[in-house]
Amino acid sequence: MKRLYRQSLMLFLFCIGMSFGAKAAAGTSEYTDVVILSTTDMHGKCWETNLLSDAPEPHNMLRVSTAVREFREAYGEDHVLLIDNGDLIQGTPLSEHSVTGLDENLSAGPPVMPLCLSEIGYTAFIPGNHEFNYSWTVMRAVYDWLEENGVPVISANFCYDGTAEGTKAGENVFAPYIIRTVTVNGHAHRIGILGLENTDTTRWDLPDHYPGMQFAHPGNDNCSMAEETDLFIPEMKEAGCEFIIVSYHGALGTADKDLVFGVNSEDQGLRIVKNSRDIDLLITGHDHSTSYSDQAYPNAEGRKITVVNGGGQELTHTVFRFREDENGSLTWEMLESSNISLDEYEPDEALQQIVKPYADEGESYVMQPAGTAVGEWDENRRFYIEQTDTIDLVSKICMDMTTRRLAEKAEKEGAGTIMQKAGSDHLDVDMSMTSVVSDNYVVTAGPVSFRNIYSLYRFSNTIAVLPMTGEQIRAVIEENAANRLTARVHDGEVFKYPAGDMYTNIVFGGLDFVYDMAMPAGERVQIEGFANGRAFEAEKVYLVAVNNYILGNENCGLRIFSTDDAIWSQGKDDSGRSIQDLIGEYLLLMQKEKGGVSPEDFNWHWEIVYSAGADDDPGREIKAAARLETLPEDGGRYILYQEAEGRAFGGWDTTNGFESVKWEVCGTALPAPVPEAALVFTAHAETGDLFRFTDPDGRYLVCGPTGGLMTDASPEEEELSRWRLEPAYGGWNIINAGAEGDQAIQCYTGRFVTYRNVKNSNFIFNFYRVGDE
Repeated sequence: MKRLYRQSLMLFLFCIGMSFGAKAAAGTSEYTDVVILSTTDMHGKCWETNLLSDAPEPHNMLRVSTAVREFREAYGEDHVLLIDNGDLIQGTPLSEHSVTGLDENLSAGPPVMPLCLSEIGYTAFIPGNHEFNYSWTVMRAVYDWLEENGVPVISANFCYDGTAEGTKAGENVFAPYIIRTVTVNGHAHRIGILGLENTDTTRWDLPDHYPGMQFAHPGNDNCSMAEETDLFIPEMKEAGCEFIIVSYHGALGTADKDLVFGVNSEDQGLRIVKNSRDIDLLITGHDHSTSYSDQAYPNAEGRKITVVNGGGQELTHTVFRFREDENGSLTWEMLESSNISLDEYEPDEALQQIVKPYADEGESYVMQPAGTAVGEWDENRRFYIEQTDTIDLVSKICMDMTTRRLAEKAEKEGAGTIMQKAGSDHLDVDMSMTSVVSDNYVVTAGPVSFRNIYSLYRFSNTIAVLPMTGEQIRAVIEENAANRLTARVHDGEVFKYPAGDMYTNIVFGGLDFVYDMAMPAGERVQIEGFANGRAFEAEKVYLVAVNNYILGNENCGLRIFSTDDAIWSQGKDDSGRSIQDLIGEYLLLMQKEKGGVSPEDFNWHWEIVYSAGADDDPGREIKAAARLETLPEDGGRYILYQEAEGRAFGGWDTTNGFESVKWEVCGTALPAPVPEAALVFTAHAETGDLFRFTDPDGRYLVCGPTGGLMTDASPEEEELSRWRLEPAYGGWNIINAGAEGDQAIQCYTGRFVTYRNVKNSNFIFNFYRVGDE
């Protein structure tokens, strides 16, 4: 089907190109067709093979190059606009090594992903939040190189805060927009491209990586991207732009609630559209989702604006036909908008030869032996709800390596000076707070390579050491217990689920403690002491190794801290290096000193308990609206309940998708009455493990841009209403039978959407049968 689609598409493009070419030769073309292409979240993919797994990686820049060349052949060089929407570099050792090598003076040439942009001939590049994983010195050099090699870097909301010498508050770091000219009916008309960075970058990366800069202009306290857009669109209109593209490194989000930074500010695409009268195409990204791409949403005047998102593996292509009206003003119609899978193209051989030296160097780098794991490793992947050897290794490295770094710093600055700043009586690190960034790898006995390190720790996080009182430490752990962990009792068994944003769910090392999930929030943590022998005291200051993603993050208990509070940080004291470097260095040291790393080195203990007892089901004693069933039965009426967040399906509309209803389960029962906003589905059993679900109006639950409900459907669409149930820990994954790519129902930022199933708690549901009680 895909191959047939592409052949039909290219025939269509060829015919358009031939038609346009004939009119252009006469110099009096009555219309001009322009194709707007975009990529986003490519995350270092520029080679045919994943260097970490040896698996094919067809969604890469080599194939983007081939696709773009075909479009240019069909439309003409001047009638193709090509935009990258950010998160370009981070993601593969091949790409990251070519950037960090600049910081360590190991690389002479440009980093490989910016090189690809230049070679392919991108019209514009909008930095993503992951561009700020690296030092500003290096990235400024990268941005300058792009500009010098024909790729403008644009961002309207990224500006100086006025603290750096020679800068003014609100002065843009990059050009906010660029203008390109297209000829229609023999006359020049202007197309503007405005770039927007993700304002929440400050929640994820160190200020050292954007020194003296901020992600919204002064006065925009809520960090509204609609306000940032409004700052420049009048200027673009005055400069003659008749058609405006906004490329925003954020996702669609919603626009039905007040904007609160750190709560719903990460994804503002829909707000941007609904606020504007002058945007004509919105490019989004950041969420790696194509589910809503090519959908149209009403702007401030009710005009439908198309939104596209390549999702990290597809090329968006949108074709506009431009004409002039009787006054010579530009008019247009959209001929087509669709995402094209990059695996339908062959790699560009010329670009492949340019990238090959980088790939060879990257492969040599990841295959380097770093050390050896010895002893028996548990191979447990339940990183958030059980203590595991793999994450204990990360915690041990964070504590031991930062202790070594502090000792080195003390030799230069004096131990007393550092201890005075910290308010502590010691310089050895007591504990770690880290977030889990991959469940694709667990440590097993044997050699450990840099390939394994990158498989274990995906992102280029950095580590800082914070002085924290015992009271502050307890508050962070209690908040994690209240907001990030859930316990459910089903048929005499206790199931524990991680909840909320996975990347700010903290795992703690070096501290002996217990979570008791039967206790009230705020009283769940029982701390025994530190594994290094120190007693835990509320007023005493301890040293904590924290990764930058959770440091200062609005969504976890460390929001009150910043790198200004740190007595050591990689961003300032170990610039250009990341946690992967610390892991590699530690493994090498342990190889020399002890012959390898062993779980016997992890001498702390934590666990989640449920002191009320698994046999105690309070739901038996209450009036229940619905009770847990193992599997739905044909004709039964059910609440589809997401266990980790404690949410049921709520109302649905075509713009925002499904709402959710917070409904606290009591044992195996959902208390009566059924909330007014909750949806009750009727199950329809089909052959095997397939089910269909209808709402009270007879509409089928379907897989769509944001999930959906549908009454009448074509045979192809009808297939999207069939769901396959797969057993999961303490529940089920509900996976669509008709969609490609294991599209499953998940709870994301309080809404139900369909997304590629990754078997974590966001995707775990149970069925509660609605009765007559």
